[in-house]
Amino acid sequence: MKQDEILYALTDVRAEYIEEAAPPRRRTLRRWMIAAVAASLAVLLMGAGVIFGDSVQSWMDWRWRWENGKTMSGDQTALVDSMSQEIGLSETIGDITVDVDSAIFGDQGFRVLVRVRGMQFDREYAVGFRQALMELEPEPGDWLGQNVCFSGGRGTHTAGFDHDGSLLLFVGCYWDQSKRPETPVMVKISLSDLVYTWGSIGQNVEVIQEGTWEFEFPLEVTDVPKPVALPDCTVKTKKGEELELRNLRLCSTGLTFERMGEGDFRVTVILADGSSIRADLGTGDACWWDVPVDPAQVKELRIGETVIPVQGK
Repeated sequence: MKQDEILYALTDVRAEYIEEAAPPRRRTLRRWMIAAVAASLAVLLMGAGVIFGDSVQSWMDWRWRWENGKTMSGDQTALVDSMSQEIGLSETIGDITVDVDSAIFGDQGFRVLVRVRGMQFDREYAVGFRQALMELEPEPGDWLGQNVCFSGGRGTHTAGFDHDGSLLLFVGCYWDQSKRPETPVMVKISLSDLVYTWGSIGQNVEVIQEGTWEFEFPLEVTDVPKPVALPDCTVKTKKGEELELRNLRLCSTGLTFERMGEGDFRVTVILADGSSIRADLGTGDACWWDVPVDPAQVKELRIGETVIPVQGK
């Protein structure tokens, strides 16, 4: 089995707060993989509030309440539940236990909720794993028809601490293409050396617990709502420059597009009931919602200052 280093640790620090990732520490890792790991090490740099991560569903309900000031609707909860699945694996090395709790499988990939517990972490420093690897079977190229391509900004999602002080991380695999696997995917995750880091690019490291936590589990391919094609548009980047976007495709887990230039911008999806979920973008051709949505329930999409109406129910 070929090893695909496509692990991305989602953090509670949005993209504008994270500086460039450190250069590779290990020659066997691809440069973009190191950027992803560097993002995971920055997970707690800004400090995180109390949240609840008993499952991927409860984390997403917290995220929804944080964004909208209210709990998810019955339909929204049912959508998240239908795309989620329990994993329930755990491994302990020394005093540190890592739990692989549950996952959500969407149009553009999957995210796995990971809990790290066993001590009270010092929140003055970033906490994460020195190395993180993932293997998939079947390999991504088997269903995508080409090498999987990771894209998107670093630090664009929330993780944080749970109410009991546990560190929460999302790790996952993402692809821009619309084609999804048709059979269950076997996932192997390897997380090595829990560390504190500090400094602008995490150049200072203190090992909390040496060792490698390894997990293997299947993920079922869940049903997702039908995506919606949107018209080409011109948007303004965060620097005020115009940028043309083509072939926009709104799906339950995010937005894919082709950009005719460079620049960062913010995307917000607005539902018919007024609820919203945001996503920040790096320089790739996709973004991901923190919480899945049904495109049929979307009223409009806001990209920077540009508003794109969406024909929902």
